Amino acid sequence: MNEGFLIVIMLLMVMLFCFVLFYFFTQQSLRQITTRLDTMQPARTTVRRSPDTIRRERAFCHDKLVVLEASLSVTPREELTAEEVDEIDRSRRVIKGCIDELKACGDWLGLPFDFEWTEILDRLPNVNVLYRKAAAVAAAAPEGTTPAPAR
Repeated sequence: MNEGFLIVIMLLMVMLFCFVLFYFFTQQSLRQITTRLDTMQPARTTVRRSPDTIRRERAFCHDKLVVLEASLSVTPREELTAEEVDEIDRSRRVIKGCIDELKACGDWLGLPFDFEWTEILDRLPNVNVLYRKAAAVAAAAPEGTTPAPAR
């Protein structure tokens, strides 16, 4: 009985020793792989902007859209000019970039403080309708040609 008990304990000790060695070598190998991957990747030199700066940039683009909405409310039109469509596209890119940046840095507040692009566009009915109309016309035009806006 004593000999069987000692053999079982010795066997457990050998298994524990093997497990510790396996764990040590696995961790060492993973550390080497991580350092190799880190040297392969380009250095991350992102400058983090403050949430207030990001929100100011987003508000500036949103204000341009609000001014366009106001001008469309005062003088209704059937189409947007090419410059206005470009300005809306530019504002869309900047606003979406600001939204992504706020979400990435964990400063996204959500409704009612932060709006997604679709929510911003829904609050500008004239711009929304005319922008979608211009996008449909651009999508229907053959590739390589741009439809001339009506004046």
